[in-house]
Amino acid sequence: MKRINKHYFYILGMATVLLFSMTYVQAQTATTSESMEGKEKAMEMVKQLRAQAQEKADKARENLRQRIDKIKDTVKRSMAARVTNQMDHINQVWTDHFANVLDKLETALKKIESRAQKATSQGSDVSSVNTAMQKAKDAITAAKTAVAAQAQKTYIVDASKVGGDTSTTSGQNNLASKFRDQFRKLRDQMRKDLFSLRDGLMKDARKAVQDALQTLSTVPNVDR
Repeated sequence: MKRINKHYFYILGMATVLLFSMTYVQAQTATTSESMEGKEKAMEMVKQLRAQAQEKADKARENLRQRIDKIKDTVKRSMAARVTNQMDHINQVWTDHFANVLDKLETALKKIESRAQKATSQGSDVSSVNTAMQKAKDAITAAKTAVAAQAQKTYIVDASKVGGDTSTTSGQNNLASKFRDQFRKLRDQMRKDLFSLRDGLMKDARKAVQDALQTLSTVPNVDR
């Protein structure tokens, strides 16, 4: 039982990283030079929002560090600090990825719009395409707003929830148990937030662009 307690934080941290890393790798797409400028703008916006959030979280992070320092077991203390940092890192990786995906969707939508304009100049009716493109633009805007909100989130254990006497063995065990419970809750909340965004507004934006492309393909002689 003691051995399990000593390595719990390590297992928790690795499990969290592996869970998100595997899905993230599967979701990666190649970056094209055409979208680099837009990508840089999107990343810059996310970085600015994240920086603002981090400033607000400094006090909470310092309070947590003081509580972590109360853990006498060096292995547990080190793992507790590491897991805390990993959570924010995972959120950063995913929000950066989402911003990149939305930039690619905007690039694709611009190409659809260009083809629709050419079809219009040739006398084709593209009213249905315009409607689909507007839906796609609205979906991308909604997803951008959600990604910006997610980028500002920080996943830090509330130090007030891991208080108590730490001078005794039972107090130390209780402290470790509280940290473990709070880390688990944060991990589950972060997973819920990220998966909800990925499977919700991000998926909606991608489908809306695909629908616009599909609608464009139904225009007679659109590729002429």
